[in-house]
Amino acid sequence: MMADPALDMRAISKSFPGVKALDAVDFDCRAGEVHALCGENGAGKSTLMKILGGVYRPDGGRLRVGGETKEFKHPREARTAGISIIHQELSLMPFRTVTENIFAGQEPTRRGLLDRALMERRTGELLRRLGSTIPPATQVSALSIAEQQLVEIAKALLLDARVLVMDEPTAALDDRDARSLLDLVGKLKAEGVAIVYISHRMPEVMAIADRVSVLKDGRKVWTRPREEVDVAAVVTAMVGRDIAEFFPKPGRGGTGEVLLEISDGANRTLRGIDLAVRAGEIVGTAGLEDSGKTALAQAIFGDDPLTEGTLRVAGKVVSVQSPRQAIAAGIGYLPGDRKREGLLLRQSVRDNALLTLQAMSNVFRRPHRAGLSRAETDRKLKAIGVRAADYGQEIRTLSGGNQQKTIISRWLAQAPKILVFAEPTRGIDVAAKAAIYETMRTLADSGRAILMVSSDLPEVVGVSDRIVVMHEGRIAGELGRGASEEAVIGLALGIPAEPQIKAGTI
Repeated sequence: MMADPALDMRAISKSFPGVKALDAVDFDCRAGEVHALCGENGAGKSTLMKILGGVYRPDGGRLRVGGETKEFKHPREARTAGISIIHQELSLMPFRTVTENIFAGQEPTRRGLLDRALMERRTGELLRRLGSTIPPATQVSALSIAEQQLVEIAKALLLDARVLVMDEPTAALDDRDARSLLDLVGKLKAEGVAIVYISHRMPEVMAIADRVSVLKDGRKVWTRPREEVDVAAVVTAMVGRDIAEFFPKPGRGGTGEVLLEISDGANRTLRGIDLAVRAGEIVGTAGLEDSGKTALAQAIFGDDPLTEGTLRVAGKVVSVQSPRQAIAAGIGYLPGDRKREGLLLRQSVRDNALLTLQAMSNVFRRPHRAGLSRAETDRKLKAIGVRAADYGQEIRTLSGGNQQKTIISRWLAQAPKILVFAEPTRGIDVAAKAAIYETMRTLADSGRAILMVSSDLPEVVGVSDRIVVMHEGRIAGELGRGASEEAVIGLALGIPAEPQIKAGTI
């Protein structure tokens, strides 16, 4: 541990107009180490990594890579120095092959022509090193998110990266693929790669990090060996206060009327779905990536409609063959990928909050109720806790948590009876997660029925009044509030739950 770090950043400072983004931050990472970097959105993590990646130049401080002082003026210089950053939102070209993506911008030539044979061979070697059997000629659009992550990592290995930065690498993965990725991180660590790991998923940080650093408001709070900290200490350092109850207290549960009911529902993915969600309860839906949990949410909202069975809303049979029909029936939907499916990123926060009302008023030729004065729209956004300097600013400038709250505000204006939340806290920080959970609990307590689909097991267990577990397109079983993660995983893998023995029977 006395050798020079692979990466050493000292007293790094950076300011933007009116904002001190980084204030004399120290950060280092050694070969064969996983150093977790934690903090709320806006804490300075992204700015620090953009300086490391050559996107920004620091106002002050020193950067050393492999013991050599560096001043990157362009991302290309950072890559040449052995810095590779894998962003949460992957930058692959979907209609090119795996090989073409890995060698993009650094294609080898032979006698003036692309050496495709060399590229294919090297791609195969890199993928095998990562334990992957993806054919190099596969088009990237045909790959799962987990497989695309492997392609991004293979690109980094091609560059012989000394320092690999992984920004929320498991945010879009289910638990099985997340565990596989963590195993791969351990393998790269053993090969001597210095890994900077940025994640809001505390169990991952505790499982894989050697050291943990926390940033808050552009300053480093502390750096400590992982074995000297626990989740509570990291969360407290991140938010500046103790989150004693991260998950909300249980509500009244399923005592209200059945608002959503599916009987023998099926489509090309789902089979034999029998499900009921009552007013006042949050029903969590868990399962592996290909289990059908996401397909269930899409079917309810008419994105991939049921082709068999019956769907009832508040006891009334309804036909939901499109999202518009779902909305008209009283169903709201928060999509799993907010940026691609839920937001118009270059429009204002206010316009995004009014999106559904505008669309539905056009469909039914109704006057736009949200001619809803600007002041009324702003009050709704403020009431749900959307923080922005001005609700007229582009929504892409907001944190993930505030973007999620804006989508929720949109549905509250529509007043649906049923809300389907798909991956409600994907890619948002710890404090924002707690706020979203509290909002969901409040909505359920107000008489709405909430179906939550999530790949985050602690979230499913901590928030749900009941848990429905999917396996191969079917409901494999149902668990009560407080069920163990092991029980959920067992059902997700197709292992029947052991029968519960009632007290006093033995």
